[in-house]
Amino acid sequence: MATDTAYRWTPDVPVAPGETIREILDDRGITQTDFAVRLGKSEKFVSQLVNGKAPLTHETAIELERVLGAPSSFWNAAEAQYRDLLARQRQQQELDAQTEWAASFPLKEMAKRGFIAQDAGPEDVLGYFGVSSVDAFRTYWGSPRRLAARMSTAYTPATPAIAAWIRAGEIAAESIQTEPFSERRFQAALERLRPLSRAGANVWQDAITCECAAAGVAVVFVPDLPKTRCHAASWWASRTRAVIELGLRYKTADQVWFSLYHEAGHLLLDDRQHRSICDLDKDPAAEKRANDFAANMLIPQVAYVGFLAGGHPTKARIVAFADSIDIAPGIVVGRLQRDGLLPHHNLNDLKERLTWE
Repeated sequence: MATDTAYRWTPDVPVAPGETIREILDDRGITQTDFAVRLGKSEKFVSQLVNGKAPLTHETAIELERVLGAPSSFWNAAEAQYRDLLARQRQQQELDAQTEWAASFPLKEMAKRGFIAQDAGPEDVLGYFGVSSVDAFRTYWGSPRRLAARMSTAYTPATPAIAAWIRAGEIAAESIQTEPFSERRFQAALERLRPLSRAGANVWQDAITCECAAAGVAVVFVPDLPKTRCHAASWWASRTRAVIELGLRYKTADQVWFSLYHEAGHLLLDDRQHRSICDLDKDPAAEKRANDFAANMLIPQVAYVGFLAGGHPTKARIVAFADSIDIAPGIVVGRLQRDGLLPHHNLNDLKERLTWE
């Protein structure tokens, strides 16, 4: 019988041991039908073994030693190396796919904002999203999610950037403890928060977080990413807990306040069972409903109509009106600009400018 040293198996690409079996059979003029009989196996099994589709077990290795002469250690080593090279090939293919996938995200900007490490690779990005694979990411983030988002229709948003930004909001929200959601408490909190718009962001930012958390809503402030075009987003993390994520796209407090109340409108007025990861203004009725809610909560409609009836909205009149309804004058300016009653470049000095620390 041949010794172990007479047989070597050193391929650097996956080659099934069945290829060697086929060569031996051809050299000896043995048909696969005869070989199957001598091996005591079915022709189907032999065909699968020769084509690398059936695993070569230790028992089969011993049987091959008896029929073909090559020792079982050779067949075991050949099978082990074949399976190892196959696994490495699959891993490399997955790594290539992961690298291409990870490159679709604004990694430098994500690192700049502290979402990921500076030298983050594909594995780190998968960890950031809390998924095991690219396929799992696509399945999870591509499925309907109970979310609503204020988006600009002037641009086509980059989906990977949106997902990265919203995931940052999910992570930030995890650190905020909330009471079970209460519609009554949330509406009361929104009423109490309005006057705080007259204070600085160093006052109202913490107040918004605390007041809303007590009503079951985690409000997080997350730096924007390029190409997301997001003002804000909202979703139900569970049946008793909601999240509002606020960005700072236009860098003024009135936009943040309007976005907060707009998302509050989605949470209070929309069907909780019908949300997607980002509505992209696909539901005009829901967007108008949320816009009207925000506008009228911040500036009561009756008071606003009375103000407009008083004449041209001068700076002095705006400041006086804002004082009378106990709200920041910049919010009044923003409402007038959105309604087309004031040019977008006028009276912006009444708005509180904001930047990320």
